[in-house]
Amino acid sequence: MTDSTARLDRIEAILATVAESQARTEANLEGTRQLVESNAAGLRETRQITDSNARAIEAWGARIDEVQIETEEATSSTRADLAVRIEDNAHNQGIDRVRFDQLHDEHSQRFETLLEEARADRAEMRAAREQWQLEAQVNTTEHQEWRQRFDEQLASNATEHRAFTQNSQVLLAEIARLWQRMAG
Repeated sequence: MTDSTARLDRIEAILATVAESQARTEANLEGTRQLVESNAAGLRETRQITDSNARAIEAWGARIDEVQIETEEATSSTRADLAVRIEDNAHNQGIDRVRFDQLHDEHSQRFETLLEEARADRAEMRAAREQWQLEAQVNTTEHQEWRQRFDEQLASNATEHRAFTQNSQVLLAEIARLWQRMAG
């Protein structure tokens, strides 16, 4: 009878250990689920940021092209208008050649200044577009790193779950054998 009591005590101890192990595994599994949900929310947010950056880059790209076309149109129109006005003024008002050259130089200087400013604006817009593209690339890299960490955690949890399941099966088989011995 003492052997049976000792065996029953061992079986109860084994069952208590299995119950504790199962409780820890369930707690780990819940933590993993929360981590998965948190990571999924982070992934959605990263995708939204990346999409927003891509749309902004496209919008600025179109705007840069528009500014370039407008600048070219304004430049050619301004040159033609300036040349006509200078000639008309020189002819109509009897301005001598020296004064005409001075006006032409002034207008050329103004035009060159405007052209330099337009080029500087275009360079600034290109730099901004490159910065946005770089930020989009960084966001994509961060997402890939996050995804890799997530996959590694998921694989670790799956391995731990398989080990627990195998241990539980071994313990249940041992319990069944002990019951059969006791019954037989």
